Amino acid sequence: MPLSLSMIVSSVLLFFAISLPTLADPLKKGFRIVAPPRPTYTGILQIPEPSHPFVAPGHKDLRGPCPGLNTLANHGYIPRNGVASFEQIVEAATHGFNMDYDLASGLTAFGMLARGNSYTDQLSIGLDTPLIPPLPGEIDGSTTRGLAAHGRFEGDVSMTRQDWAIGDNINFQPDLFAELLDIVAQVGNDSDVTGPKSIVNVEALSRFKLKRFMESQTQNVELQYHVGRLTLSYGETGFTLNFFANGTDGTLSVPAMTSIFRDQKFAPNWFRRSSPGTIDLIGNSSGQVFEMNPVRPGANALNGTYIIDQHIGNCAFYNNLAADNVPGVLLNTTGVLKENVDFLLNAIHTLFPNCPAAVPHGAANV
Repeated sequence: MPLSLSMIVSSVLLFFAISLPTLADPLKKGFRIVAPPRPTYTGILQIPEPSHPFVAPGHKDLRGPCPGLNTLANHGYIPRNGVASFEQIVEAATHGFNMDYDLASGLTAFGMLARGNSYTDQLSIGLDTPLIPPLPGEIDGSTTRGLAAHGRFEGDVSMTRQDWAIGDNINFQPDLFAELLDIVAQVGNDSDVTGPKSIVNVEALSRFKLKRFMESQTQNVELQYHVGRLTLSYGETGFTLNFFANGTDGTLSVPAMTSIFRDQKFAPNWFRRSSPGTIDLIGNSSGQVFEMNPVRPGANALNGTYIIDQHIGNCAFYNNLAADNVPGVLLNTTGVLKENVDFLLNAIHTLFPNCPAAVPHGAANV
């Protein structure tokens, strides 16, 4: 029987009806972000559970510069495609790593404001994707760029990623990780289980971070290491020591660290920490790493000279995050988007209760 025009049109419409949900819809409805419930159990727990096996990412799955988020995605604690909501990331970080609820909320809020779509409540842990539309009116550019985009969230002097200006800032770099392992082999602690010089300690991470800074300062003429990025960069060490360690004894072995950094999966017989890791805990740990070999915040001039920042106040880190690196155009929004922006800004401010609330003034479309 010959096809009628109406049958052809119906077939075409059916095809697009099936296909379109996988594409970014610039008119996609906004979703009001709601704080997920606080965990009721915050003790030690073996991770991953049987319901969260490791599955290597497919070629369309998004991954980025954060080994912790990559690991959570590979085990299905956040969607395996690498696109997650505020609520999903907070619940995954608190459950998988026993990260303190307020810390998980504040960091996720910053990521959502800086590199996500706070209207549709979507954040890519990698680069931009057609699964996430731009903000309404494209007020921050024609794409939602994701956590892996350079600047705002991602930055220089990473532990296992190169600086954006000189190399791959997204994927695991074995040569950088080998530098860390060499230092641990020199000054690490001994273990009856994993052997001599196999436990990562403050001294090893401090030496490594200083080495990474010196490499970036000499190789990357565009180095940006202002107070916000410096603090997040050293915060990586606090996260590594406290969230990647096995909760059974609180120590971070080379095999456990390698599993998360290189393989992006939880190690066998791994337990999350026995109590929630707070911002104070991470600050104290990263502070110990920093103070052993301190580096001043600043940036390289065009001639490669490192220019040290001056007049850094007590709330400089908070202001650099919530004011400098959040686009100011978000304040001029209305409706659900403005409600979500206010909610996310408050989540960040909760971590810094002694600082006046920051007013975002970051540039758009960068």
